[in-house]
Amino acid sequence: MSPVSRQMIAEQIVGAAARVGSAWAFGVPGGGSNLDIAGACDRHGIRFILTHTETAAALMAGVTGELTGAPGIALATRGPGAASAANGVANALLERAPMVLVTDCVTEEDRPRVSHQRFDQQAFFAPVALASTAVNGLDSSLAESAVDATLVQPPGPVHLDVDPSATHPARVSRTPSEQVIPGSLADVLANARHPVIVVGVGVVCLPPDQMASVTSVINDLAARSHVPVLTTYKARGVVPDGAEYTAGVITGATIERHVLHAADLIIGIGFDPVELLPTPWEYPAPLILTGEWALDDADFFGERLTATAVGPLQNLVETIASTLNSEWPEGTGRHFSLQLQEACRSGNRDTQMGMHPADVVEIVSDQVPSGAIATVDAGAHMLVAVPLFHVEDPHHMLVSSGYATMGFAVPAAIAASLVCPDRRVVAFTGDGGAGMVLGELETLARLGLPVVVVVFNDSLLSLIAVKQRPEDQGGPEIVNYATTDFAMVAQGCGMRSWRARSSGELKEAMALALEHQGPSLIDVVVDPSSYSQIYAALRE
Repeated sequence: MSPVSRQMIAEQIVGAAARVGSAWAFGVPGGGSNLDIAGACDRHGIRFILTHTETAAALMAGVTGELTGAPGIALATRGPGAASAANGVANALLERAPMVLVTDCVTEEDRPRVSHQRFDQQAFFAPVALASTAVNGLDSSLAESAVDATLVQPPGPVHLDVDPSATHPARVSRTPSEQVIPGSLADVLANARHPVIVVGVGVVCLPPDQMASVTSVINDLAARSHVPVLTTYKARGVVPDGAEYTAGVITGATIERHVLHAADLIIGIGFDPVELLPTPWEYPAPLILTGEWALDDADFFGERLTATAVGPLQNLVETIASTLNSEWPEGTGRHFSLQLQEACRSGNRDTQMGMHPADVVEIVSDQVPSGAIATVDAGAHMLVAVPLFHVEDPHHMLVSSGYATMGFAVPAAIAASLVCPDRRVVAFTGDGGAGMVLGELETLARLGLPVVVVVFNDSLLSLIAVKQRPEDQGGPEIVNYATTDFAMVAQGCGMRSWRARSSGELKEAMALALEHQGPSLIDVVVDPSSYSQIYAALRE
């Protein structure tokens, strides 16, 4: 049988993605099949966005998958292009985000004579993707099954090599977890008097209509019973910050302990240990986990895991709502969340070295319009940005939590602004994360997106500095950068920008940035000295 053309394979892959609602593709074309994929995107009404790195392209594809429920597409050339995309693919895997990475490759037919840029890309991506295979076009259903696989719970990425000469490409197949509802679940729920609900990524990665229904049931239950609700970083906004039952965030560290130690039952709804820090689960209350997929690392919770219910989350949450009792007084959740906010404000607030990081977040949060979306990079600033930025709805805070990669916030902000053009987007990043994605500032400027990038600039890897033992883990050169003026860098990329050293300067810069219809950057000089106290209050 003669090989199918690359154009036909591109049509099969892109057509399969368009069928399930994909609308965005990102990448750095390298010729070959990449251009065929880009052309197919154009024909199927999928907008292609040129990026500066394949890592950023894959991050953007994953975020569009999170926001729309349909897989984003990333494309990369073979060899270095494919390898560069790996970080974004791994992020999609651990953030439970549907995406498709399509790569050019040295074809099976050419491998005997071509060694340039050749390595086993399918083996390379196998550990960081749900599936990694070739598409040769002979079986048109292979591309469809691969795209469909990204949407089975938990969602995630697949990798496809375009290879017309591949002789035995592996078929991609995933099936939903079987439903298991222990008979004792109702009894455990009925006997609780001080339950605490923990909401996780399993709620926000549902298809949009299902997520809305589950979110509604959770909020109705909590409002009626005053049950405190903790959310993981990914689930921020499932319960609105203004609600009296919202108790703050859970990370697997210090700040949620006073809530969970007071519970006589902990109920996980879409709660996945991938979102927690690798610290022991030490709470004495029985734990129930409900979700749409079976956890392969449920041993994390030890003997306290009393029951697991796997199945349609809508049904499971309705069962909880109809059975659960509570004797919590009204406002218990708010009491706990206020304690969290105060912990974020630890440290010196009266300094001449720069702004307190909590003040940066609160000023920005106060000035952005209602419904703004925040993207948050990994780093010390995450400790204050995630709890303090005001969030009222799911997906209005986007963060790399399970994977926790730096360099996430700016690509995520680009994707969020493309998907939600009617909303303001703010990207919170440190100087370390910003330095990793400087090229994407040009992408922001070229697209003219209404994104405000806020850089916490202390010329330091602050979170690592907090953990460093100078006596045996190196000196300051291990974690210190030279001073960088990110405002000047942004200007060079065509963005409006300002540098702020005080609350007054930041308020003025934010006002000007919000008046501007295009992208802007505010380079905020922050004092890192408070991070050690904040870290101790939240995580030690």
